[in-house]
Amino acid sequence: MTLTLPVTALSIAEPDGLDHDGVVRFVRVLEESGHPMVWIPEVTGREAFTTAALVLGATRRMIVGNGVARALERVPKSAASAARDLAAGHPGRYVLGLGVSGAARERGVGPLPFMRDYLDGIDATLPRRVPRVLGAYSAGLTRLAAARADGLITFLVTPEHTRWARETIGPDLFLSVVQWAVVGRDRAAARDVARERLAYYLTLPHQIAKLTRLGFTEADLAPPGSDRLVDALVACGTPEQVREALRRQYDAGATQVAVSLVGPLDDAKLDAYRALAPSMERTN
Repeated sequence: MTLTLPVTALSIAEPDGLDHDGVVRFVRVLEESGHPMVWIPEVTGREAFTTAALVLGATRRMIVGNGVARALERVPKSAASAARDLAAGHPGRYVLGLGVSGAARERGVGPLPFMRDYLDGIDATLPRRVPRVLGAYSAGLTRLAAARADGLITFLVTPEHTRWARETIGPDLFLSVVQWAVVGRDRAAARDVARERLAYYLTLPHQIAKLTRLGFTEADLAPPGSDRLVDALVACGTPEQVREALRRQYDAGATQVAVSLVGPLDDAKLDAYRALAPSMERTN
């Protein structure tokens, strides 16, 4: 199917640190501010599908995507059944996002054949297709997204990677790029905030491999990450300056850019979310 989603979105890690009521209040602020879609990463806290159900139930119009659910965490039947029920209960508002890391090799199979088999299992369980995207960086998984999914979602990448991904998947497939940003701080302060979140990802072999392919050196990737690395991956400044960084991802081939604001959830961050809602509209 042709996947048509808003050209702007958010990728929200905040639910990992919030209780049930806190998530409800937070996502309602985002919807009331005018944000049309959120992606929910599955990192170290909440379970992917129950969190998607919570956000869908707390909002009225917002589109919600798992961006991405970890395929290694559950068998295909479980993921497919959850996706089917979410899509049925919230028509037109749910997107299934799946990803796999090199940890698949611990089960005796590489990430590409693992995900290929996983999608076979999804297809066997879902009688009707639910819109789906794959999180992918390698050439093999990126091509699999073009062949077996409705789109691709990438994270912590430069516009150069976005351009490569667009060339790999072709001109028509949906491509969402998650862009980290720090609003309201100068470059030096933004680096400090970004490094706190980046620290976890600099321990993950598949993220290190991806960033190495993008041209970053061992010195760049040594914790806490070089200024060059942080500056390439994180937009900062005023909402207008962040918008310029988003435009570079669009120009490189992104169909959608999903902003992920870095830093603690406080009143200043909520104000930044509100400020970004109108300024995230795409302009050419």
